[in-house]
Amino acid sequence: MTDSVKSWHFYRIRGLQVCPYIEGSPVFVDQMLPYLYMRLKQDGNVATTFCGEHKTLEQFITYFDRLKTMQVLCTVNENNTVQPIGFSWLDNPRGVDGCRAAMPGFALFKGSSVWSRNVCRLGIAYWFHSLKIDILHGVQVASNIPARNFARRLGFKEVALIPEYHFVDGKLEAARIMSLKATDFMPDFWEWKKIHDIEDGEEIAVDGNE
Repeated sequence: MTDSVKSWHFYRIRGLQVCPYIEGSPVFVDQMLPYLYMRLKQDGNVATTFCGEHKTLEQFITYFDRLKTMQVLCTVNENNTVQPIGFSWLDNPRGVDGCRAAMPGFALFKGSSVWSRNVCRLGIAYWFHSLKIDILHGVQVASNIPARNFARRLGFKEVALIPEYHFVDGKLEAARIMSLKATDFMPDFWEWKKIHDIEDGEEIAVDGNE
């Protein structure tokens, strides 16, 4: 990790922080996107993360440069610096304030399971509260049962199956649609965050990548 830089006050609790990725920000040094891609590739999860699409590094960088909606999911170390354990993003936003939908995505690196549900709760709250999304529609490969179960634990509900939607390893597979409304998620989130929050005035400094 690089030396600590200024503290950011986005969504965080003790030990975890969600850091919106902004190109050129001093919070993230150069090569953050390649770093995240290589971690995903080392885990063998590039295609799983992108519903069967084997993105190259160039395609990965181009995709997130276009979207500009990535958040880096981090643990906070004892010295108040952070370590990325995954990332999240939104795609295909549509609508207006008060009536806006989007498609979410999560990627968590191996070894992050002990923190995964809590850090993803923070990411979802960022989408609903700061990005003013009203409903999320996740589109998964139907055979990815771990993804379905994880989404359920975060509050998503299965609403539909679309046959022959995703192209995975040379064949078409069904897609599972999972939805979550801000009005269902946020009331419980604020109560949960009160329990897990850091103390008032406590600073968390944010680093770049390794």
